[in-house]
Amino acid sequence: MYETMRFVLRLSPRNHELLEMVPVDGIVLSRLPPEAVQAFSTYLHETVHWWQHVGSSSGLVFSLSYLAQCHSSLGELRTILATIGKKKSLKRYTDDVLKREGPSAQAKLAVANVAVNNALDVEYYKFYAYSPHENIGWMFKEPHFESVGHGYFVVYSHLLGILSEVIDPDHVVVPHGNWSKEILRLRAERIEGYFWRSPVRLPAVGLKAIFEGQARFTQLNFLDGTRERPLSCAEWKDAGYLSGIYVEAFESFLKLSESQWPETLEDPLVALFLLICDVAINPTRGFPLPVEVFEDLIRDVDVGVRFTVLCQTAAQLPHLKDRITQYSREEYISVSEELTKRAGYDPPIAALKAFAQWFEQARGLAKLMEEYESFHYDPTNFPIRVFVSHFLAFCKDRLDHPEFFCWAGTYMSGQRSMSNWQALWLRHLSLFSDRGDKHGVFPRKHPGRSDEAVKGMFKQFFRTLPLYDLTRQWLLKDGPFVTDFDWMAENPDKSGSEALADHVFKQVYGVTLGEFEIIQPKAP
Repeated sequence: MYETMRFVLRLSPRNHELLEMVPVDGIVLSRLPPEAVQAFSTYLHETVHWWQHVGSSSGLVFSLSYLAQCHSSLGELRTILATIGKKKSLKRYTDDVLKREGPSAQAKLAVANVAVNNALDVEYYKFYAYSPHENIGWMFKEPHFESVGHGYFVVYSHLLGILSEVIDPDHVVVPHGNWSKEILRLRAERIEGYFWRSPVRLPAVGLKAIFEGQARFTQLNFLDGTRERPLSCAEWKDAGYLSGIYVEAFESFLKLSESQWPETLEDPLVALFLLICDVAINPTRGFPLPVEVFEDLIRDVDVGVRFTVLCQTAAQLPHLKDRITQYSREEYISVSEELTKRAGYDPPIAALKAFAQWFEQARGLAKLMEEYESFHYDPTNFPIRVFVSHFLAFCKDRLDHPEFFCWAGTYMSGQRSMSNWQALWLRHLSLFSDRGDKHGVFPRKHPGRSDEAVKGMFKQFFRTLPLYDLTRQWLLKDGPFVTDFDWMAENPDKSGSEALADHVFKQVYGVTLGEFEIIQPKAP
């Protein structure tokens, strides 16, 4: 699995053991036993999840939104400590005061409400974007849930603020994210999707189904390519690979595009599905291109909506269903441009070219990418610098080779030739993973970086990470602080985890966890 809030790729001990048979570079599949090839396909599947979270625009928004829950409210949280005091959870405290004192308490709770609402807006966005059908029911009953559109306004505003601080303080390339006037206008005009209790038009699927579908079909394309005779889709179903969440997005694609199950995964229809996944998870408006029509924000940036629209567009352009046969860059560009033009979206190459221009114009980007090349990162905004630099490096390679990242299973199994695919693969492996023989989390070797730099980056990243979890707990989670960070350590030590938590928290907020008053839930 890939853990989205710990940024760690995990495999079973057996898969780790089998992957030891695979050379770090110079992978030759024909020399590997079938069980090792199978293990490598699982590794590919989980690496695709890493690519999705660090290499797609929707994944970057999703990943950094967790960090933004802390960064976006640092000023407010320090003010709260100086005025309201040390109360946990802050949400429980503000809710109780409002119930007890009514509207008159709004003034003294203003700063606390900003921090709590910012954190809740991120939570609602993540739940909805990831699995809209599963979560909209309970979300709609929550008094703090504003609207789907409001959540996207908030997380994109946070993202653009973070990006401008890190690489572009003058907003030369990063679009402005101060959209308050537009939020208020859409709410006042009661535009669907942007006001409290607005009706919600659910997409066919959400981010989770699309991510899993893309990873599973990439994995199966790879496995098919390693076999003398590719399996039929019916055989893959019988083997248990095409069921549940792993096939949910593909079955929605078939229905919306008015298509039938193909006989095999070599069918161009599967290649079109993977291209649609790739385009869907890479929204362009708001980041890197400015929003032009705020009424269309949900349609432009919600991955599930984008996927739904693109699949429906494929039904209108049936000739695209058998267009992709060479899995080439030219096919990727021509099909994606025709598809997005009809759907009313920007072609993916336009966004990748926009990111390429950032390298020439953003004042802080040259320094950031120097840090990426050496792994000696500035300690300010450390995890954000790591993620943004990897995202931009990924985009640079996607611009040159969109076909590899769209159809990686086909290239890595040798069904199509590409001289530098192994270099691309090694350059974009996950930063952190577990091991089969030890507890904890470990860095991996990275081409061109010294072991000392890799270890230093790893230690700094995970020294910082508890701050985000603890801040989220302070804002939203009832009960005492949980300092269970043993998962990071090779030799777990409860007292060490508690000391680390206290240290990192006091560094930022000037108080320790034990100083907080735990607000107890009131009996119903």
